Amino acid sequence: MGTTERLADWIAGVKFGDIPTEAFGHAKKSILDYIGTTIQGSTTDLGRMIVDLTREQGGNPQARVIASDIRTNTASAAQANGTMGHAADFDDLGGVGGHPATVLTPTVMAVAEELKLSGQDALTAWTVGYEVGTRLSSNLHPDRDWHPTAIFGAMGAAAAASKLMGLNAWQSRMALGIAGSQASGLRRNFGTMTKPFHPGHAARSGIIAAKLASRGYTADPDIIEGRQGYADNFGGPKCNIPAITKFLGSLWYLAEEGTRIKPWPCCGGNHQTLTGFFGLLEREKISADEVEWIEHSGPNIPCTGALLRDEVHEGLEGKFCLRYNIAAAAIDRKVDLDTFSDARAGRGDLQAFMERVRLVRNSDVVMRRSHIADGNTDAKLTVQMKDGRLHEVEFGPAMHLSLDATVEKFRGTAGLVFDAEHVGRTIDAVGRLEALPAAAAVLDAVTG
Repeated sequence: MGTTERLADWIAGVKFGDIPTEAFGHAKKSILDYIGTTIQGSTTDLGRMIVDLTREQGGNPQARVIASDIRTNTASAAQANGTMGHAADFDDLGGVGGHPATVLTPTVMAVAEELKLSGQDALTAWTVGYEVGTRLSSNLHPDRDWHPTAIFGAMGAAAAASKLMGLNAWQSRMALGIAGSQASGLRRNFGTMTKPFHPGHAARSGIIAAKLASRGYTADPDIIEGRQGYADNFGGPKCNIPAITKFLGSLWYLAEEGTRIKPWPCCGGNHQTLTGFFGLLEREKISADEVEWIEHSGPNIPCTGALLRDEVHEGLEGKFCLRYNIAAAAIDRKVDLDTFSDARAGRGDLQAFMERVRLVRNSDVVMRRSHIADGNTDAKLTVQMKDGRLHEVEFGPAMHLSLDATVEKFRGTAGLVFDAEHVGRTIDAVGRLEALPAAAAVLDAVTG
């Protein structure tokens, strides 16, 4: 068997009972967090635009759009929900190229609602999609500026949709082939409304791929490993195709590594720095006026990768600008949704403080680059005070939220639109998802 065939055979055959229970705990935490970020996303300009477009386009009423009264076709519902879930870059971190929940949850919930499937079915498919997307993202190592969540999310969504639709091994193989040609997403769009469009498009692509495959639509059967295929185009020099299926079914990425829930609504690349800097600000009681300059030193070329913005003219750009995040932490002593509003970015004081922040590449550690959660052990922050004091922060792992903190975060994001009763009902439904006869019951309190 080749890689595509092995994955497809596994997708068709894996069952709920084969999956470690630890995986389901991580999945449910991410699903709850995602529903909250989607509700928050519905209050944004881009959320209103995607809802307006979805309503205008209409469609067979198969699935619902969160925080609205819209029922539309399954693919359109997934696209709208996936886009809103990533609106503030507040959704989870983990496998499938970075943001699993905002691709997998809208895919799984839409298909499960259309087909009237159970919570157990939904959890199984979510985990299968996570495993496929993560095995690809962990072993292809792209060296071009693709958005990983977008290119790996399309494949994860296709796997999840194939599982829910009960596709056989050949049909699942075709779905992966169709999804491979839909995989797309350019990093240049980070800091614009189009970045959130990427996971929505990936969710839609996965559903379309599975639906076409179920009808006999064909694609190349070896899309992942074949010449001029998925790995050839999205893989980098470290691409390891055999590793994609190694220990498939016995090692579960979701159970072993889990997902990580964000405390701050910005690119995860900022979180290691924010964790360390907030700790310093609290310990030393530093005020922004006392700071002469700040230097961030790490193994990456400044303003490359996800944190590509060096100037900030509107709020969305600030989510992908490390200097802006450092300035916000120093001046406001917080980083929250308001930090990345156009009004906050327009005041100009954060941009003025950014002139005191420099980013440098430490060339001595480029080859080591020991990676930890959302950062590198070789990165550090140096803060020079006007009175001559010098502070250095050596970074550890970024802060992520516990289950209890995730629930509280959900109360805040969902509470922007829904009352406490609806919020509580949703928390309860997600918590016992595997016992629900209908997975769609999770959305009953946050739609319509």
